Amino acid sequence: MLSSAIRKLPGLPLLVGLPVAVDGLSALTGIMMNGFHGSPHLTFKLAFQMGMPSISAVTEQRFMAGTVQLNADGGFHAGSVAAALLAAVAFLLIQAFFQGGYIGLLREAASERPVSMNVFGRYGRRFFGRFLLLNLLVLGLMLVLGGLALFVLQGLGAIISVIAFLILRIWFVYLEFTLVARNCTILEAFPLALRSFRNRTGGTSGLIVKAIVLNVLFGLLINALWVSFFFFLLLFLYDYIFAGMQLAFMEEYERIEGSG
Repeated sequence: MLSSAIRKLPGLPLLVGLPVAVDGLSALTGIMMNGFHGSPHLTFKLAFQMGMPSISAVTEQRFMAGTVQLNADGGFHAGSVAAALLAAVAFLLIQAFFQGGYIGLLREAASERPVSMNVFGRYGRRFFGRFLLLNLLVLGLMLVLGGLALFVLQGLGAIISVIAFLILRIWFVYLEFTLVARNCTILEAFPLALRSFRNRTGGTSGLIVKAIVLNVLFGLLINALWVSFFFFLLLFLYDYIFAGMQLAFMEEYERIEGSG
């Protein structure tokens, strides 16, 4: 299923080009703001994302746009804070637009319909508001619940939070796809997405396992080989493979909905 989707990507260059372009721009912006800092070390993140792939999901060393650098005395540069906040807001807005547009492209590609920048723009405009609200909702819940767990349980709370959010992400694996495919509200999308997950086949389970394992492997590689050349090489490979992964998920989602 995954290999079949990856083989289709040469005929669907936008599915690869868009995430590579956004990740590349984010990385270059971060380098211009903060430099390519950090050091090689062995670590990984339990990451699982849906929609447009991004290497930032598995990168532990946060130099990409939206990060803030410290002074030598531990304080913040005022300019760095302002620039980082502006970059974070800009990329939050861009992400909302790109998420809707990209999932729209996945839907068209899975149905073997033509994909183009016009199609991307149409979906992006239509779902921009909903994805912006969804991103803010998820971010707020992660900050509040994660912060509360960390405050109450300290180190154990951080581990529990990561596992809990991963489980929720798996349960609502088709949330973003449902929002676009059903053209529904966020509140309507949650029960519909959960129903799609309950009606899943072995294909969905297999893709979830592959996605998590590949995220761990890429996380280990990119953080261990912390050199700019390897970073950009792995950025391309990650976005390419996970573009195929997202297409495979969308094809599976369409099968579930078609048989439901």
